[in-house]
Amino acid sequence: MFRLRDLTRFCPNRSNFAEVLVHNNALANTTGPAIPAVDRLKWAQGGHKYSTTGADVVNNQPDEPILKRVLNKVGFAFTTKARLRVSSNLLYENVADKISYFSFFKAFELPNTFNSWFLVTELHVWMLLVRAMAEGSESGEDGRFIRNCIVEVMWGDVNTRAKKLGANNPSRTRKQIEILSEQFQAALISYDEGIMAEDRVLAGALWRRFFAMDCDDITKIERLVKYVREQVNILDKMSREEFLQKPKIPWTDLDKINK
Repeated sequence: MFRLRDLTRFCPNRSNFAEVLVHNNALANTTGPAIPAVDRLKWAQGGHKYSTTGADVVNNQPDEPILKRVLNKVGFAFTTKARLRVSSNLLYENVADKISYFSFFKAFELPNTFNSWFLVTELHVWMLLVRAMAEGSESGEDGRFIRNCIVEVMWGDVNTRAKKLGANNPSRTRKQIEILSEQFQAALISYDEGIMAEDRVLAGALWRRFFAMDCDDITKIERLVKYVREQVNILDKMSREEFLQKPKIPWTDLDKINK
């Protein structure tokens, strides 16, 4: 069972993503350029790579990462913190490289923009954070450590992708970083409250954040609520070993959720 007290809330260090470059108005509206091709992201810990390759592609399946091949051979011969950091790295990869982003764009009529990519990523990262906070002793130390590591990797990915948009206005970038981080914080709190309450509350949280208060089609909101409930339930049933040791998250097929 999840420990939902202070599930995903934390204060991020904005300096970790001080170079995030967000396209003009990407955070404020739903129009903009298509998501650019993304180079492989090298994570500082061990050189692990995330990738979505090819022009305007957000969900290409990459070759098996070097780190994963090494883990398959040598296992987790690290300290506890090192194991958890590697697991966090792999967990985020399960979002960035395994989610069918275009299915969400199509189903919920989202434009193919950086902002839409972030909204989908944010929602799935939050679900991982909820599951992560169930780990550890009564103090929840492991859960908090995994949570922070996942978020750190996420911001590294955001930074790399945003650079491809080519914005070069430092003052505007700093302001956009503050807006993005504040929105992320607010989303975690809102989603936490929604998952602990009835569907009406969760629907309100999704409408305000994911749909940016611009969706009059209740069937779309209901569909996303059902998807989130089902996915959180799947994550809840995963054992610690399944979740942390060479994780392969069984993401629900959105196309199979009743419209």
